[in-house]
Amino acid sequence: MRDSIWPSRKNYNHMNNRSFLTVPLLPTAWKKFAFLFFPLPILLVIGLAFSNPDTEPNEAAQIIYGFWAIGFGILNLTREKVEDEMIQSFRLQAFQTGFFWLIWGLGALMLINYLRFDRLTSEMFTAYLVLFLLNLYIYAAFQVQVYQSKKEN
Repeated sequence: MRDSIWPSRKNYNHMNNRSFLTVPLLPTAWKKFAFLFFPLPILLVIGLAFSNPDTEPNEAAQIIYGFWAIGFGILNLTREKVEDEMIQSFRLQAFQTGFFWLIWGLGALMLINYLRFDRLTSEMFTAYLVLFLLNLYIYAAFQVQVYQSKKEN
């Protein structure tokens, strides 16, 4: 049952008894599923370009951002082979770091947009972009921490 792709009932019940703030991590098999979300939107956008040549470039970008946000989100919620206190600490730090980078990154994008177009807003700023950036930053921060800990050992 440990290799199942779904969170175990034991973890789910533990979550309900403890708090709604505790999120059960997905089994490692979900990583393979998450990686499908990276090439899939490219193929979808190419298919849309052939089937509907009037598709706006911004719409294609949003499709890609959305799929990649889902892919990185799944990767961020997938357990590592060994989930010890150090990994849990890395995960927490990665989420904090991801939000920090997101705040400064969006501020920088707004400033660039203002300097370029004399306005802070843009069609580019969508929930898809923000979720993609957040999940990318979290994933990168986590991977850097894991890499650095392995390098030190």
